[in-house]
Parts: sequence; C-alpha cells; structure tokens
Amino acid sequence: MRMKSLLAASILLAAAACQDGGEGGNNGADGNAAAGGNAQQAQAGRSIGDAAAQSADLAQFSQAVQAAGLADTLRSSGPYTVFAPVNAAFEAVPAETRTRLMAAEGRERLTELLTFHIVPGVITAEDLDAAIRRGQGRATVTTVSGANLTVSREGNALVVADPSGSRARVVQADRIQSNGVIHHVDALLMPGGRR
Repeated sequence: MRMKSLLAASILLAAAACQDGGEGGNNGADGNAAAGGNAQQAQAGRSIGDAAAQSADLAQFSQAVQAAGLADTLRSSGPYTVFAPVNAAFEAVPAETRTRLMAAEGRERLTELLTFHIVPGVITAEDLDAAIRRGQGRATVTTVSGANLTVSREGNALVVADPSGSRARVVQADRIQSNGVIHHVDALLMPGGRR
C-alpha cells in the first residue's frame, strides 16, 4: 500500500512539473510535457487502462497492471504516455520470472518495472521524431519512476532503449486515449537493465 501511495504521489508530482515546464507547458519529448497537437482525436471516455484491458495485444500488460495495483492510476486523468509491451514481449521473459513478478511478493518489483514504461505527459510519435531531430538522432524521456529512456530512429522504426542499452521497437504508435497515448513496444524495458 505504501508503494502504491508513493507511486501515485510521484506521478502527480511529475505531471504537475511537466505542465509547468517551458512556454505554455508544451516541451514535447525533451520536457515530457503534454503535446500532440496533430494527434488523432482522443477516444471519448476511454482511458489508457480501459484501452489496454480491451486490447488482445496487451492482455499480459493489462494483467500485470492489475497485479501491480496500477489499473486505477492508468484510468485517472493523467496525462500519460505508455510504452506498453505486447504479449510477445512478456512471453520472451522466462516463465519462472513472470510467475515471481505476478505473485504478491513480486508486486514492488512489478510496479517498478511497469512505471519504467510510463512517462508523464502526452508524447506522440511526431513529438518523438521532432525531439530526435533536435537531439541530432536521440531524445531522452523521463519515466514516472525517475529513470531516463532514450528514443531514436532505426529506419522507419522508433526505438526505445533503457539505461543498459536493451531496446524495444515501437510496433504501433499513437493510440490516443482520453488520458494520454499508448505506444505498443515489442520488448520489456528493465530498470537498471535487469532481466
């Protein structure tokens, strides 16, 4: 319960900081601010949490969100950008590791892992591309856990890397929801690069 309270507080603080940053609070990926002026129309009333729960491709991500006690967070006002690992990303993790993470005693580690995929603010693929151009090939976004992810382009694909260099490709971008945006990724990113 303490971890959930700390997480909620850190998300609220991060979101507030993003909304205060830069002119008008819109710094794109570099400042994790709410952005996406050219994004698709948000799906009325459907939150990131609801969209993930209804997506066959994100079934295991949604189960993990439930097990970590983060479902209400991803249904709150946000806004958030979520790099959501698809089912195959979870299946690439050894079964015993998945079992440990989903158990009650693994909840803190699971929460740490999931919050490593959540960035405050709305950052679309267009915003990421603009930040990558400004950064001469790379952009950094800060997750709600306080860690940095690096985003770059490899051909037509957006690639997100964790601090150890493990990478995930964005396989579906810009699923705009009422409280943010979901980008589907093909691998789990790990805090500290731990697998």
